[in-house]
Amino acid sequence: VCYRYNSIDGSINRQSILGKYGVDKFCFPQNPKGRSGLRGRGELFRWGPNHYVQGVNVREYLVVNSHDKKNIIFPGEFVDNSRNITFPPMLLNFIESNLSEKYPENVVQDIIKNALKNRILRYHGYYADDRNTDNAWMETLIYDINDSDDSNLGLLDTEHLTNSLNLTWKIIDKSVIDSKIEVIVKRARLTFGQKVASIIRSALKALRDENKAGIMFAFGDAVNNFVGLSAIVITLVDMLSFSSAVVKFKLSVIITN
Repeated sequence: VCYRYNSIDGSINRQSILGKYGVDKFCFPQNPKGRSGLRGRGELFRWGPNHYVQGVNVREYLVVNSHDKKNIIFPGEFVDNSRNITFPPMLLNFIESNLSEKYPENVVQDIIKNALKNRILRYHGYYADDRNTDNAWMETLIYDINDSDDSNLGLLDTEHLTNSLNLTWKIIDKSVIDSKIEVIVKRARLTFGQKVASIIRSALKALRDENKAGIMFAFGDAVNNFVGLSAIVITLVDMLSFSSAVVKFKLSVIITN
């Protein structure tokens, strides 16, 4: 099946925020950020761009309740067409359902309407996700709704009312959120070659500093974020002891052409 790439295909938007992307002779769309090292659709829903919408709600911050306290997950979902999406649909349904347990319908609609008036688009573009492949990739919209005086979405009660999305309010410094979005933007701008170069620079710096933790972080970053590395080969040259802060090794990075 050859889908109508670079166009609106029925209810599905197959256009990319990055502009027109290539389609090869086998009718496979080509990742506009270059080769990832992994062919096919992978774990993503669609060939070509997969549109993902996230909502950042500011009272404290509304996040997915996670056992990993360091992990900040904003509610989001894949959508067929991001053009007409003002906020993650499932999140809007949750908000409406939650508020309806405390307020009449007309009040709930006014709350949502006022909330969306304060909506700011923080980012719309390529999303450097580890599920991206040569032929399927993620593009995301990140919306920010500010409600510092608890007059709209800040009225959500995640403790006592229906909470089907397992959300919770969490106090997070604004600089942490800004930094998280900045990282998304920076990673999205990198080509595959630049990603590899960045990984190698991090590993070499860790080597110079003889920082074992830094070295392991660099490798973890490679494995978790850049599927284009088909292999990372580490040859131990000398290990003084498990308690030693220094591990000497040789690093080889094998890249799929």
